[in-house]
Formats: sequence, C-alpha cells, structure tokens
Amino acid sequence: MQGTVLVIDGVSTNRIALKVQLSEAYFDVVQIDTLSALGPVLAQKRPDLVITALSLPDGSASDVKRVLSASGAFETVPVLAIDAQDDMAARLAALSAGVQDVLLQPVDDMVLQARIRSLLRARSAKEELRQQRSAAGGFALPAGDCLPTGLLESATVALVTQSVSKAHCWSAALALHSQFKLRCHNMSDIRSIMTSPVPDAIVIELDEENPGLGLRLIADLRARAATRQSIIVALPESNAPELAAEALDRGAHDVLQSGFVAEELNMRLTTQLEQKLLEDQLRDSIRSELKAAVLDPMTGLYNRRYATPYLEQVLQHARDTGESFALMVADLDHFKRVNDAYGHPVGDAVLVETAARLGSLIGPKDLLARIGGEEFLFVLPGQNAPDAAASAANLCAAINERAFHIAGVEKPISMTVSIGAVIATHRRALSMTAAELIAEADQALYAAKNAGRNQVSLKSNSPVAA
Repeated sequence: MQGTVLVIDGVSTNRIALKVQLSEAYFDVVQIDTLSALGPVLAQKRPDLVITALSLPDGSASDVKRVLSASGAFETVPVLAIDAQDDMAARLAALSAGVQDVLLQPVDDMVLQARIRSLLRARSAKEELRQQRSAAGGFALPAGDCLPTGLLESATVALVTQSVSKAHCWSAALALHSQFKLRCHNMSDIRSIMTSPVPDAIVIELDEENPGLGLRLIADLRARAATRQSIIVALPESNAPELAAEALDRGAHDVLQSGFVAEELNMRLTTQLEQKLLEDQLRDSIRSELKAAVLDPMTGLYNRRYATPYLEQVLQHARDTGESFALMVADLDHFKRVNDAYGHPVGDAVLVETAARLGSLIGPKDLLARIGGEEFLFVLPGQNAPDAAASAANLCAAINERAFHIAGVEKPISMTVSIGAVIATHRRALSMTAAELIAEADQALYAAKNAGRNQVSLKSNSPVAA
C-alpha cells in the first residue's frame, strides 16, 4: 500500500467513488461521514492524507484542518477538499484555513492522483527536514511557529506568461489583494526570471496552444539549484485536467484549474509561501546547528568532531591512490602561564590570534582544527617528510617570531609552539587507523616538548629546533 487516505463525506456515493479511485492506486482507504467521527478514527489510525467534502453534515473542510492542526501528531497531514457546488467563497475560506487544495466535483481521476502525489511529496520533504533538524541536535519547529513580521509581505512573486502584457494585467489585478513584490516576465526569457533575488514564488501560464513551453519551464526551474526551493504555481486554461496533472507531476506546488482569479491566486500563494518561508527558516536552522556542531566557536576552526572523520577520508584516499600526507599536532608552549598571569580572556585572545596565524599558512586542501585547549591538528595532503619538516618550521616561526599584542596588556606576550608530525605513506595508510596516526603524532609532540619545546619532532626522526 502507498499509504492511508481518510475520506470524509456525508454522501455515501461520493465516498464509494473515491474509494474505488484510491484503491486502484493501492491506497488503504478509511471512510467516515461526519466531523465528529474524526477524533475516534485518529485515535486508531494515522492517515497520510485526508480527503474531505468541502461541506459536512456537522462542519466543513476548514474544521477538519483545525482539528488536525490542533494535534501535534497530525498537523503535517495534508487536507484535500472536494467542492460539489463550485462555491468560491467556501473555497477561499478553506484555503485561508490551511486546506492544501480544493478540487471541483466531479474530480478528474488524473488530476486527483497527481494532486495526491504532489501533496505526499511535499509532506515527505517537510518530515525529512524535521528529521534532519533532530539529527543536527535541535528540535523540530512547533506548529505554532510563525514568520517574522513583514517577511511574507516582502516575498517576491514572478508572473510568467507568453506575453509580458498579460503578466502586467495579472500583476495589476493581484496587487489589489496582496502586498507581494510582483515581477513580470516573458516566458521565453528565463534569464530574467533567474535575476537576483531569485523569486520566492513563480506563477507560470500554461497556454493551451503551446503548453509545452510552460511545462518545460516548470521542470527546468525545479531542476536548477537556484530555484529548486521556489514555489511554482501553474495556471492552465480552464477545464484542462491533462495540463493540470502534468504540471503537478513536473513539480508544480499548486495549480489554479479555474483560470486566473486574483483573490484565489493570492490565497494560494499566501498559503504556499507561508509554508515555504517556514521551511527556509528550518533549513537555515539546520545549517546553523550543523555548522555549530563542527566548528570551534572561539577560533572558527574545525573541531575534533569534524577533524576525525575528515582524517579517515584522507587516510582512505591514501590507501586508494598511494599518495602520502602529513599529520601534525601542535601545542602552545607554557600556555597555562598566560592564563595564570593575565586571565582567561587574554588567553582566549592569544588562541584566536594563534588560529589566524596558523590558518594563514595552510592551503585550500589542508585542514586545520582546534582539538583541545591549546592544541591544534593539521592534515596536509600530498606532503612527504621534507615537505612536512618545512611546513612545521614555518608554523613554528609564525608563532615565535612575532610577540602577541593583546588589547589591555601593556607588554607584548612572547609565545612558542611545539609540533609533532607523522607521514602517512601508502604502506602505513594500509595498516593504520586515524586514531593510531593521531596517537603517533601525539608521541612525536611529547618528544618535541621533552627536547625543550619550540621544537618540531617528525616521527622516527630526532627533534629539530624551530
């Protein structure tokens, strides 16, 4: 089964017809006839989608959406309403309440199946985002989260038509109902659509005489990284179910089957953009949390959590290609004296400056990470023993040749660093793990410390004064 669909309709023949359509698509169908029966069903079943009549004997599609939204367990379940009366006011009220779409009866099977696929894809993407947020160490945004004031009104909507004059007509009508920033484009000029800032939503005309152009544009925009997250609303000519279904399957988020109606378009755009902007916030939150998980907040360098798996990848590359690399562990000498003499804020300032100096000497393929209080790790791909000795000497010089001038400290602070290095040749890469290599670099570091500090110790070699 593809999933469970809950059908709510007071008319038994409507429920039976929908069950036939859905069963043929391998959905498990649960049927009820009233709003009051919704609660008991939800206690036993977890539907993936709800299809409800716009008007029920004891409520409406809007009420169904409110019941689902009130429960954290079901607030992401999409609701699709069926309008038997072509009631524009009721349709707009349902869309305003958060119902994802309202289809007119009789429902074309091709459109119904395409809309269901579209809604389930959207729900799956939303759930995946929430799971990523949890995996990143955070918590999914609660249903009550709302957008910052003014964010929705500042959203950009591109109107794309065969002739730009029609887009201007649409813009004038839509402006009476919305505060979106509207842009008008000719369909053949995709470059102008991609002009920064990329639109938050794109409304695309599907002209009956040449629908292929609009359909290709939908697929193209969904495939491009810059516009992949933009909302796409398709607007075919009235009574064109094949075009509506094709647009949904090509990636459109919504379709206006009744043709251009400014008030309805504004309502659909508002619903879609609210969801899109909330998901953008969630993505930003995930990126921030992932970044925080692998970066040292003081120095901005990568931390041990990032460095260890990175080293494993470089080690595997050495096994596969035979290319050697250098691994170094550096430690500031007598750093505790700085903290004891000047306090931790000054010590922190020294660490930040140390990170900057060391970071200025590594290449784009190299890794520098802070793995302890005053301890730093380097991974330098492609380096052999002479390369590593020269690099380590330069790193030592970056610390010991210039004293540290710290705000609030009268005299400059002189510092030195000790470095332990190992070379991971192809042979050693085949027999050692990342943890074992780090342990060897630590041993080399201890040798440098025992030799008097301000030293470089290359594994199997004698310590060298920096």
